[in-house]
Amino acid sequence: MPQDSQTQPQWWTQPFRVFQTNIREIDAVLDEKEVVSRIRELGANAWLLNTAGIVSFFPSKLAHQHPSPWLQERASGDLIGDAVREAHANGIKLISRCDFSKVHQDVYEAHPDWCYVSPKGQLQIYNGLYSTCPSAPYYQEKSIEIIGEVMDRYPIDGFFFNWFNFPLRDYSHNYYGICQCSHCRRRFEGRYNMELPREEDWNNPAYLRWREYSRETLDELAGRIRNYIKERNPNVCLILNRNPDVIMHEVNNAVDRPQPIWVNWAGEVARQSRTAHPEKPVVINSVMFLDIPYRFSAEQPGLVGLHLAQTISQGVNPWAYVLGTTDQPDRKNFGIVGEMLRFHRDHEEYYAGLRSAAKVAVISSLRTEERYGRAEGIAKVQNALRGAYRALLEGHVPFDILPDEHLGAAAESGRLQRYEALVLPNIATLDDSQLATLDHYVENGGGLVATYDTSAFDPDGQARSEFGLQSLGAHRIAARREGPHAMRSAYFRVTRREDLPNSDDTDFVALDRAYLYVEPRQGAVPSLSLIPPERYGPPEKCYWDVETDHPGLLWNSYGRGRTAYFPWPVDALFYTLSLPEYRTLLVNAVTQVSAGGRQVVTNAPPQVEVVVGQQPGMNRILVHLINYSGHQGRSFHDPLEIRDLRVELRAAGYRAMSARLGENLPVSRNSDRVSFTLPRLGLFDLIVIE
Repeated sequence: MPQDSQTQPQWWTQPFRVFQTNIREIDAVLDEKEVVSRIRELGANAWLLNTAGIVSFFPSKLAHQHPSPWLQERASGDLIGDAVREAHANGIKLISRCDFSKVHQDVYEAHPDWCYVSPKGQLQIYNGLYSTCPSAPYYQEKSIEIIGEVMDRYPIDGFFFNWFNFPLRDYSHNYYGICQCSHCRRRFEGRYNMELPREEDWNNPAYLRWREYSRETLDELAGRIRNYIKERNPNVCLILNRNPDVIMHEVNNAVDRPQPIWVNWAGEVARQSRTAHPEKPVVINSVMFLDIPYRFSAEQPGLVGLHLAQTISQGVNPWAYVLGTTDQPDRKNFGIVGEMLRFHRDHEEYYAGLRSAAKVAVISSLRTEERYGRAEGIAKVQNALRGAYRALLEGHVPFDILPDEHLGAAAESGRLQRYEALVLPNIATLDDSQLATLDHYVENGGGLVATYDTSAFDPDGQARSEFGLQSLGAHRIAARREGPHAMRSAYFRVTRREDLPNSDDTDFVALDRAYLYVEPRQGAVPSLSLIPPERYGPPEKCYWDVETDHPGLLWNSYGRGRTAYFPWPVDALFYTLSLPEYRTLLVNAVTQVSAGGRQVVTNAPPQVEVVVGQQPGMNRILVHLINYSGHQGRSFHDPLEIRDLRVELRAAGYRAMSARLGENLPVSRNSDRVSFTLPRLGLFDLIVIE
């Protein structure tokens, strides 16, 4: 009988750890006792196991399912029945993995309308399997029938769906395009009264609508499935990226992924999900193999360790994943996976209800990427976000990531007001409600740092006649210079040393790619003066003839708050060029507009991330320190041990304990601040302050 969900917390609302064996059809003969024993040894308390969809690992009675032929070699003929009994006997939850993205040829022949059709009229066939379409009946109807059969047979604890999306590409990254099946055409045209686009053309309004349609279709389907599961058993959860009980993300590597590798991927998605949906648990899958073509070659332990450290530091549940069983031909990262999962298990009391205590939030915007950035969305928007991310991380500024679509809800709930500063990295397409929310936030004492085109465009990506944010120190854009070489060899002269602290040897700041000539608002205080592009060769001619008063930074007071505005992409330039003055400008701006100043002061090098958390109702501050010194380009080594690391932060408390070292640390207090010194830091540590 299921637990009484009114008297006992649902299992996924407590800290948990997942180990996934993404088994092949030949693994239907696996030894469930051996696998469960290994999973327990690693520290996991949930087992994610293939159950149904492409291959069923139980004797399904549904005509559109294909049980593994290797089930015949099991005494019971039923892997799922054996696995769930063994898992539950050892206190491990069993999560069923289903894959509705493909069907076998016989299913296609019986139901051709269930499958994807390319703009050229082609099917997407991979290793004999036919890709299906989320708009079609297999996803929309038969997926629920499959889930119902599993729930009728087994007391499983959760569901996860693989490849829950529209299949633009296959496993080999061959591009097929936007599905043109009859269900996509009918549903899209009925919803938007326009023809379904045939290609990804950012200048076609129908393509932008299709991107909305694809997300909405998956959200609606996931919602119906989740409601169905809850009606059957409220103690079974749905783990998914779309409309779930538990938000799921995956972080991985790829052999063809361009440099630089984004080592902060796990921390980025963790921050964003935890901030956008504080009511939902999050889990992040750290893939243990190199890439899909090399599923049996283990990823570098250093990268897996950093992914897991970022995950748990944000109060997110860790998940590790292999193809096949726990008996792997390359086991070099099992050590770090076990170390991290067991640490989470042994210190579970500190992860129950863990929430960020950061005083700064970075705003993200998918709409800005799509409506303003369009084909250049990554370069113009994502690079700005990641540049701000790296600047704050290296500057030891704890921060969250809040998607702009959740600004209103955060303001209504009071969550927005707990931040002392918001950072808007080129958030161009804010709507009127969001503009009013942000200006009200500043007016009531909040700080705001904005860059480049922030608030200069409307929600449809059309340029506004003036900046939408009244709190910015700029009124309107008078002229724009933008392009790969538009500002090549331009500089800013440092005019106020306090805006670039600890940089007495730097009088010039390099400017590249773009600059906005803006009209300052009355009362705004300018800083950094523009030296326009000048000659940079031959050396005999490398000097400048013109200096201007055009600002590179505008400070402004608005109500009880303060803003800093950079009319150039300082954040995106830091992401690509990494000049330290870009980081200093951003971190100093955040510090200056924050009512409380710096939340954390430390002697740690930039390679150490500081994450500050708290547990509601507990008189406790939790500080995670993550050591990135082992990261070198695309290589990940054991990090260098850092000695005598001193941290001072705004907190109440009289005791500090290192969870990794298992020892108390000397604490000193000064007004509302606490400081401690950690004698040595390896990959990571958790400092508990009480």
